[in-house]
Amino acid sequence: MDRTITHAIDPDGEVIIILCNANAHFAECYGDQDAIAEMLAQEATVEEKDHVQSQVERADDAAEDGWGSSVKQSKKSKKNLKKAKNKSRSFVPIEADEPEGGPVDETEPEPVDVPVDVPVDVPVDVPVNVPVDVPVDESTQKTDQYQSENNVYIQVSAKHLMLASPVFKSLLTGPWKESVTFSQLQKGSVEITAESWDVDAFLILLRIIHCQFNHIPRKLSLEMLAKITVIADYYECKEVVRFFCDMWIEALEGAYPKEYSRDLILRLWIAWFFQHSSQFKAVTSIAMSHSDGLIINLRLPIPDRVIDKMNLRRQEAIENVICQLYEKQDAFLYGTRGCCFECSSIMYGALSKNMQSTGLLSPKPITPFLRMSYNQLVQKVSSFKSPTWYQSSYRLHSCNDVHFLCLFPGLEPLNGFDLPELIME
Repeated sequence: MDRTITHAIDPDGEVIIILCNANAHFAECYGDQDAIAEMLAQEATVEEKDHVQSQVERADDAAEDGWGSSVKQSKKSKKNLKKAKNKSRSFVPIEADEPEGGPVDETEPEPVDVPVDVPVDVPVDVPVNVPVDVPVDESTQKTDQYQSENNVYIQVSAKHLMLASPVFKSLLTGPWKESVTFSQLQKGSVEITAESWDVDAFLILLRIIHCQFNHIPRKLSLEMLAKITVIADYYECKEVVRFFCDMWIEALEGAYPKEYSRDLILRLWIAWFFQHSSQFKAVTSIAMSHSDGLIINLRLPIPDRVIDKMNLRRQEAIENVICQLYEKQDAFLYGTRGCCFECSSIMYGALSKNMQSTGLLSPKPITPFLRMSYNQLVQKVSSFKSPTWYQSSYRLHSCNDVHFLCLFPGLEPLNGFDLPELIME
């Protein structure tokens, strides 16, 4: 089989891996917070939709620029948009001839507007200019794809692949197209295909599988480590790279990101893949405390239940603070807090003004709390200005309810998840 081998991991190897669409985009941030609001409000009532939209608009005025979480636009919204476009198209109607036996107008008939591309002598009920779909040979497309000049051809050992990865073993021995010629290795090489992997990351993993440790870098960037672990997860060969886990993680430059970001989610994935408990707890704490929207997995193979629990914990924490604010406001309003009428009245007004100035009063924030992070909310509440006033004899009023820091205790950063507990679930 005449192939120009790009990389020969094993010059005597029986298998040629054809890597198509190499170096595709990886762990992209997609969409924006408005797309989140649209998706979440699709099945909400009109009032809820207006409420969510008002949250986004109000947060846009006060939020600082930064990387935010988001989700992809749903397929349902795209279909609705397509239907709306189809409905908006206009057609020129063609009037039918007067039926026989009816009154005959001796005057000349008025000209009828006819579309330019419709011949006048063609009956109305006959479709005109209808494009004909030409069937496409999928096998031809695949052949062209595999013969592309941009493909990467990697020669490897079949035995090494099967020993390290059950996925490769299934490809080479199962009832698949790639395994058809495996029993006839003496007659030629076997070709299997892969797609979209980063070339350098794929080569590092293959060299580990072939025990070529002198070619393995001792230090990797966060991006490269994430790419290698994603490929290892796909081929189910985690144990092969586990030996390098501590060396690679310790060599990562810089501390954890202090804000919710793409790098933080890459750290989350690496901690989950290698089951690194301390890193996982620290990263989940930062993500839940600093995310100003839905936490997303960037299409990394992080289990949905992990992301769902993080989003739920974040929303519950924010909702708890919001509920405390409104409960204290009602307590001052109805006189159950405050030592006297003047005290409860002044504190009610001060709390309401602080809430209004920070965008927490009207309308009341609701889940999923777009453009609002738990950490930002805690900072806002902690910065509430407490009023001061004097009683008789020029004595400063003092009681347990005049300081907001005393009214809202326990506003601490969110604790991260314990990895063993999540794994056991």
